[in-house]
Amino acid sequence: MRQDELIPSPLNPGWLIPKGWENILGIHVGYHIGHSVLHLWRVQFNRHARQLAAETHLHSQHQLLYYQRGSGRLEISRRVYPISKGSVFFVPAGCRHTFRSDAKEGAICFAIDFTVDAAAYASIDLGGLPSESEMAILLSLLHAETAKPFQLGAYEQESLDSSIEEMIAENEQRETGYATMMQSHLLRLMALCLRATRRATGFGEHFRHTSWRYSLIAERVQTIIREQAFRAPELTLDEVARTCGTSHNHLNRILKKRSGKTFHSLLLRHRLEKARDVLLQGEKNCTEAAFESGFNDSNYFSRAFRKTFGYSPSEVMKK
Repeated sequence: MRQDELIPSPLNPGWLIPKGWENILGIHVGYHIGHSVLHLWRVQFNRHARQLAAETHLHSQHQLLYYQRGSGRLEISRRVYPISKGSVFFVPAGCRHTFRSDAKEGAICFAIDFTVDAAAYASIDLGGLPSESEMAILLSLLHAETAKPFQLGAYEQESLDSSIEEMIAENEQRETGYATMMQSHLLRLMALCLRATRRATGFGEHFRHTSWRYSLIAERVQTIIREQAFRAPELTLDEVARTCGTSHNHLNRILKKRSGKTFHSLLLRHRLEKARDVLLQGEKNCTEAAFESGFNDSNYFSRAFRKTFGYSPSEVMKK
């Protein structure tokens, strides 16, 4: 692709896209990958000026970045990585990063913004995610303790570049079935990037590391607590541990490392915050708020409430 074929993006003035792509920037396409749903939201090109660093930034959605041209240095969480033609980086949502092109040629980066349904995580077997699973690969990249780019081989680069050129040609021709073809190309690009990343040097070591699995387990526990904290019979540690494919002792060690709290501490805090919200509405008394929040003993509820917040439930009602 020639650089003069790129035009400023109407959504992000600092980004450049192939002429005509402004019609597909706002796409929202959902694909099923296993039990999860992958949502593609935006497709763009970004051309970085030579020797000029982009402002450090983050995104509310995940991003796939594939560097087609040029080279530079990518800074992520105070770590700096060399980037060259064929580098791919799955950027987790909320991950701060910046990029500076080298002097010779401004880098051109192909980007896809995407999300993964959080509710779908509940159906994933965290204890047995194989490296052949595309969703397992994606989750490992998005939940790594330290996000980092991977360098693709020449064959993988050729496959991705060819797929992108097909998208550009399809965009120019605009024949019958254009939208469907563009969506299929996007899904193919995601699949090719995941396949290529799995083959990249260093990915095997990354995948075997337990940190990203522990991160997913901690997130699943938080989701279970949010959804089931107030049910009867009471949610138990053993039950949640079985759901996450681990023992209750190991689960508590994971939660302690990730949040500084045990399962029961997290559950208690969530129930107390719910009770406080109920009391602030001013429509129910302390006993009613306690039972609605999953407490069977109003005296225990009052003691735990004061210990956690520094004031009693009755003081909330007075306020």
